[in-house]
Amino acid sequence: MQTISLKKIGEVAEQLGTTPRALRFYEEEGLVSARRTPGGTRLYSEEDIARFRAILRLAHSGIPLALIKELATTREKFSTGDMASHNVHSVLAKLQLQVQGQINMLAKLESELSNAAHTIEGCFQCKNPPTRNGCPQCPVNLFLKSSEILNLVWEQDVEQSNA
Repeated sequence: MQTISLKKIGEVAEQLGTTPRALRFYEEEGLVSARRTPGGTRLYSEEDIARFRAILRLAHSGIPLALIKELATTREKFSTGDMASHNVHSVLAKLQLQVQGQINMLAKLESELSNAAHTIEGCFQCKNPPTRNGCPQCPVNLFLKSSEILNLVWEQDVEQSNA
């Protein structure tokens, strides 16, 4: 007979690099069910920990909680494997679309970061002050309209008011 190794919420949180509060939140959302000692201490199995790991991975990847919850709870809503598998497949397709959208957004961001880095290289040996007025021909200044990242790098153009 094999015994199941159970861990307390603090141990699980530490193992997963999160907080007990985060784990309780996912439990409150119905994504994981804990076993309880007579004193109310939450205990989790390796399968529960794997479930938390998947939830955290999806959440940290920017997947909306509603979609994570849909994935975690769809199968149990159906009486046959056929119905459950078709519906889970549909949720997985939604997740794939979400991830593909994020990949596209990150690819655009990576391109803009690369372009910004290339632009900044034009300033490597510049002796002028790194301001709009100090270096009006600065490559950064010239590409501000086409780069949100360079707008973040460059100082804000705040007019002084005498109010």
